[in-house]
Amino acid sequence: MFNKIIINKSNLLHNLAFIKSKSKGAKICVMVKANAYGHGMKEIVECLKDEDVVFGVSCEEEGFVLRNYTNKKIIIFGAIKNYQKVIKKEIDFALLSFDELKDIIEVSNKIKIKPYLHLCLNSGMNRYGVKTEKEFFEIINYLIENKIRLEGLYTHFSSLTTDKNYTQTQKKKFYHFCSLLPDDFSPILHVGGGRTLFKKIKADMYRVGIEVYGYGNKNLKPVMSVESQIVDTVQVHKNEHIGYLCGYTAKEDMIVGAIPMGYADGLPRKLSNVIFVKNKNKMFYNVGNICMDCFMINTNSQLKTGDKVCIMDNAKVFAQFLETSEYEVLTNFGHARAERVVKI
Repeated sequence: MFNKIIINKSNLLHNLAFIKSKSKGAKICVMVKANAYGHGMKEIVECLKDEDVVFGVSCEEEGFVLRNYTNKKIIIFGAIKNYQKVIKKEIDFALLSFDELKDIIEVSNKIKIKPYLHLCLNSGMNRYGVKTEKEFFEIINYLIENKIRLEGLYTHFSSLTTDKNYTQTQKKKFYHFCSLLPDDFSPILHVGGGRTLFKKIKADMYRVGIEVYGYGNKNLKPVMSVESQIVDTVQVHKNEHIGYLCGYTAKEDMIVGAIPMGYADGLPRKLSNVIFVKNKNKMFYNVGNICMDCFMINTNSQLKTGDKVCIMDNAKVFAQFLETSEYEVLTNFGHARAERVVKI
């Protein structure tokens, strides 16, 4: 393929080592949902096969795919339907409500296999989980009644980088619920939500996503870069239009190069006439609206068909252009028509 997503294994391992150095011995759950934030689940898991980590995903479909790649502990953090298959695959999963627990126990009793449950506490994210003491105790008592162990107790922080006061409110709620656990309950207490490691939030395990992929701290290194090449060149004269909707008008004669990656591959049209590619540390700017399958650049008469270009090596640049987060930029590439290559 012309398009390549390069995974820098050295940077990935560097990031994980730095994260572990800040974890004070706590476990690390590496989030590989959404195709490992666009990097490629299979590739990331393979890179981390010798590391002491847990893996986290969002849905049962991701969990089943992930089980094909690893025997390490997997936790599903979103809602699921097929309790039986998840339990049989020995995959841990989130417990979101008392009503759900009753269904889980019914399935568990039927197949005679105990589930590995992580109770989700809604400390203020207001997305998933238990919010009241009443429901919390209903769940705990039902677990005791049915002799089911609670594997984990966790919450998710919504505003670690933007609202210190709200984060403190969430911390208090989480620790309060933890204090309500019976003495003979000893689940893993874990937290996530980006930057938990760097915000002095105590836990037995930290769920890390964006950090392991290279963002959120100056000591981290981006893991993904996106590369392609020029597949055709066209002579364009001054005042001629380029691309859909006459998206760019040539200010001078130029040679335009076509690169076979478009918005279907993770390059939003909003980046049109904004982004640049690099070749040998020189920048060449996009001209014309980004197409579904390709975009064009002004080669400055310096590039030819077959020349390789780097489209992105730091998601922060695109995020600034798009006024969004690195999360969105990276996950956009999750469905790119590209070969994923691990670079040692």
